Amino acid sequence: MNKQKIHIGKLIQAFVKENHINSAQLARDIGKTRQNIYDLYKRDDVEVKLLLSISETLNHNFFEDIYPQEKVNNVEVVFDILKELVMERTSKK
Repeated sequence: MNKQKIHIGKLIQAFVKENHINSAQLARDIGKTRQNIYDLYKRDDVEVKLLLSISETLNHNFFEDIYPQEKVNNVEVVFDILKELVMERTSKK
């Protein structure tokens, strides 16, 4: 799975900006601080649990943005993608 690296923080930030979403409100909705959200925008990767929470809160499937060729519409597909990523990363060590 040789995919181009996507900066997830910038992806989330762009979505928030394009949809005129208040970062402070997003932070409250997911139980984080506003500073946590601003720090998140700088990160190129995000924990799956956090990305899932953000996706649910914003009603937008960021997993599908990361893997557009996949139809990520159920949990099984997400788990398959994650397994593939883990296998890829562990084989490089």
